[in-house]
Amino acid sequence: MPSFSRTLYYLHKSEGFAEHNPNGQAIPMDPTVLIFSGVYLSQAEITPGGLGKGKLGLSQAPARTLLRPVPSSDAPPFWSAIIYQHAGDGIVNVRGEYPAVRSHFRELQEQASIYHANPPGGNNAWETDISSGNSGYFLTGGSGPNALWRIMRTQVDALNRQVLTLAPVQLTPTLALPSFEKAQPQLREFLAQHFAGFQQALVRNAPFDAIDRANNLTEGIVSHCLTLTKASPPDTLDKMLKKAKDILEREGEGKGFPLTYYGYNLAQQIRVLHARLHQNQSVGQGKTVRPEVGLNLSVTVSELLVEVGLGKY
Repeated sequence: MPSFSRTLYYLHKSEGFAEHNPNGQAIPMDPTVLIFSGVYLSQAEITPGGLGKGKLGLSQAPARTLLRPVPSSDAPPFWSAIIYQHAGDGIVNVRGEYPAVRSHFRELQEQASIYHANPPGGNNAWETDISSGNSGYFLTGGSGPNALWRIMRTQVDALNRQVLTLAPVQLTPTLALPSFEKAQPQLREFLAQHFAGFQQALVRNAPFDAIDRANNLTEGIVSHCLTLTKASPPDTLDKMLKKAKDILEREGEGKGFPLTYYGYNLAQQIRVLHARLHQNQSVGQGKTVRPEVGLNLSVTVSELLVEVGLGKY
């Protein structure tokens, strides 16, 4: 059994955490001490299904993994935590004060979940992933920008406990202000709807929704540009971009076409990224999209809107 310095208890009846002392007792911790439940996700699990499964795992009782924040040498938003893993349930002796005499203690037995801070070198999935050069993440709950954390560094403290340094998966805040007045009324409504959906996806920290919305928004933007040349927009973004490329490459026809080569390449970047989410092109070939990439589409979408005259900073 690990030493007392590497053992935590979750007390079922008291609904609080306790630490193990050398006398074999569980000492209740101050309830203000923050301890988070967490679910580890590999790079391959950063998919809509994987994130959904991870959120279900957070509601599991007892929690499989706990993250105990500790002082970090890194400034916010980075933070460090000791990792504890569930090692079974059992009856523990809990030291408590007598109600009338606070200097005297009594021992009560209580059902508890036991957690160990194991040293590195075990069968931890994140150690395997990181040693292979892959990214690893911990999901800690909620739906905002603090729900998903990327592992930046692994360390061992003086008591041989594994300490991870984590960074939030955050979106880039720069987003252009849209101005869809130049678009035809029906297309204007389409653009406004998907721009609003794109914003909401960023706020909800939903990277795959953001990619979907960005792709739909790009369809509307390229369709608008083709309409200005009196061309009939095809039914897919891929076909639209092929038609736009033909216009750009024909001598004289590209002049005045709002979709420049720069805008064309921005649109292609969004289209290709969206294609990676498809089963036959992402999971089927072992390819995944890091959530930061989807959330940082705010820059690509903003540049595209500004470039074609449908937005401004």
